[in-house]
Amino acid sequence: MVPYHYLLIISCLIISIGASGCADIGNDVDELGDSISQARTDIQFLQWAANSTGIILDDYSNIKDAISERNTVLMEGSGRALKEDSEKALIELDSFSVSPSLKDIMAEYRDFLQQSYDLGDLVETNSQTLDLEALEKSLEMLNETSELLSEISELAEQTN
Repeated sequence: MVPYHYLLIISCLIISIGASGCADIGNDVDELGDSISQARTDIQFLQWAANSTGIILDDYSNIKDAISERNTVLMEGSGRALKEDSEKALIELDSFSVSPSLKDIMAEYRDFLQQSYDLGDLVETNSQTLDLEALEKSLEMLNETSELLSEISELAEQTN
């Protein structure tokens, strides 16, 4: 009867070890799933940022064209479009929960969108009285933000 007692203890020990090993594997699988999910979210953010950047840059181009044509009606409409597109992007930006490695890029992009919104509002509401040369210089300064935009686009392309 004693050998069965040892066999029962050994069986319980093996089942216990196997169960704990399965739990560890389950935890590893869960962590891997979370990592994959976060990577997908990061990729979606980068792709969205690249697309929204294209829209914002088109708005900048339209404002620049309106300035060169000295067309205040077109400037007002282009400023409104920039403001609306920037506002929409700012709202959509809040729907992303990116990994820590993209937090700084997201913050810089938020700043860029806020500056774009402010510029769009300025152009829309003051198109009749704006100093066009000063506005052109402001647009040139904002174009320096293209490094950030290039970085976002490159990251989005790398993920494809």
